Amino acid sequence: MARNVILHIGRHKTGTTGIPRFLDSRRAELAEAGFCYPLAGRCRSPERPRESATHPHHLARGLSGQRPEVRQKPAALRPAFLAEVAGTHTVILSRGAFQNVPHLDLLAEFLDGFEVVTLCYLREYLAYVTSSYSRIVMGSGLAEDVFLFEGRFAFDIPYFIKRWEGIAQRCVWRLYDRGRLIDGDVIADFIEAADLPLTPGRLPEDPNLSIPGNLLAFKLVFNAVGLHGPVYGAPILALAQAHQRFRGLFYLDRDTQRRLQDGNSCNRDLGDLFGDVPEIDLEKGHRMFDPTCFEQDKTAIQTEIVRFERVVSHPIMAALQRGHVFAEGIAA
Repeated sequence: MARNVILHIGRHKTGTTGIPRFLDSRRAELAEAGFCYPLAGRCRSPERPRESATHPHHLARGLSGQRPEVRQKPAALRPAFLAEVAGTHTVILSRGAFQNVPHLDLLAEFLDGFEVVTLCYLREYLAYVTSSYSRIVMGSGLAEDVFLFEGRFAFDIPYFIKRWEGIAQRCVWRLYDRGRLIDGDVIADFIEAADLPLTPGRLPEDPNLSIPGNLLAFKLVFNAVGLHGPVYGAPILALAQAHQRFRGLFYLDRDTQRRLQDGNSCNRDLGDLFGDVPEIDLEKGHRMFDPTCFEQDKTAIQTEIVRFERVVSHPIMAALQRGHVFAEGIAA
């Protein structure tokens, strides 16, 4: 039986989509070197085929919920998992959902008999908050502003570290900063941090872009009127890949940035771990409800969503045509 587990636990927006996809694309090379990126425990979801093909969903998700139910799920997965990893010396598990599992003792039970090394990337506070806000607005029906979202964000780094150090033999913490990542690339950095026998390779597209600007504003409006749905994921990604204004940094003025950074200890905690941590400047980002490019952006967005009758026929589209919704958003 394999005796080592590399457990990549996140955090979100630090390569937690790209790294599993990369590992899945190199499973054969890993197997030849005695590593296993297992198939056991993956969810086969028809709604999310790409993601479910690369992530151990059942294990990560199975550790969330009511404890009596949770205890049964990993126990049911363990025989297939042990059978698959037999004959290999190291198992790699990579899934951002691991970061928030409430029952770490049950994960420890699942991995009993293995030497566990957790590997986690931590990110500058406002970069993490705004990219998480963008991800959740785009991937769900969330319809609140970034300030309400930030007020509930509450990330306690010392507590997070203490929890994971309680179940792992060793924890590796890395700063997600392009200036410090190996070759400025999280996949290359992960390969070195995990000591994998692979050469880095970039994926042809970023599957989890941070989306700011008027595209994020449109999605926020759609969410507010109940127009969220998984079918819009592909056209939104296509828009972000085609237009630079629809990807990258989220705009906040400098005074607001300072107020939010001073309101918590995250960057100070990162400084204790990594030394000087560069603070991101969001004044260089793209504004939501930006009137200077509204007409141009509206045309681009409508070109992608016009085939969805539920959107086109909704009264909100008439209001958007007249600019009323964006005028209210700007005034707010």
